[in-house]
Amino acid sequence: MTSGEAHLLAVFLDNPRTVLSRERLLDLTQGREAKAYDWAIDDAVVRLRRKLEDDPAHPRLLVTEWGGGYALAADVEPIA
Repeated sequence: MTSGEAHLLAVFLDNPRTVLSRERLLDLTQGREAKAYDWAIDDAVVRLRRKLEDDPAHPRLLVTEWGGGYALAADVEPIA
């Protein structure tokens, strides 16, 4: 896993079951605003899905909320 993918996963783990827009994900992972047609987050989500999902073509963990963004569809509990 690359550092960028790990950072993106950390953002999802910090915000479980929360739809995060492409713009918000760019801000949280790279500290920059999205430009029109900026697909950096989409590409990173695809790469992360390939590593995490049993079937990346039909994701169940990192889901797309059409018109909203992406969400981690899992509950997260802190380790004591």
